[in-house]
Amino acid sequence: MNEILELQTNQVSFISGLMAGFSLSIAAQILRSHRKSIYSTITLLMFTLTSLLFVVALYIDVRLSIEVATITTFSAPVLEQISQVRAIGTTSASIALFLFIIAIGMLTWLQGKIAGICGTLLAFVALLLVIIAKYKIDAIALLLHQQ
Repeated sequence: MNEILELQTNQVSFISGLMAGFSLSIAAQILRSHRKSIYSTITLLMFTLTSLLFVVALYIDVRLSIEVATITTFSAPVLEQISQVRAIGTTSASIALFLFIIAIGMLTWLQGKIAGICGTLLAFVALLLVIIAKYKIDAIALLLHQQ
């Protein structure tokens, strides 16, 4: 039933829509800058992929929310199907978040070598913190499901 409550709060769809917009906006700014370097090309592609992955998560959550909006009881097989489809969306959003952080680190290389090194280090620290938090939250979720 947690899957249904999460869908009803629309948190994933809200965050995914917001992040997709941010990523696309940054990609557009890179295009507008007319920089022709390997860094700008890689960064553009990373922000484009990030945006698309967030759109996948957005589509899944919005579509499922619409489908289950008026339903009050769900059979176990339906809940299992919802969980599997949401796993695709959650995985897409998670990969997109990791790429977003990496792309921000890459973005700093457009300014120069010193900014690139500093930005890469900062992005690495942020990525490491997100990965640690993810594993800690996964462990909490596992404990909660065992109760």
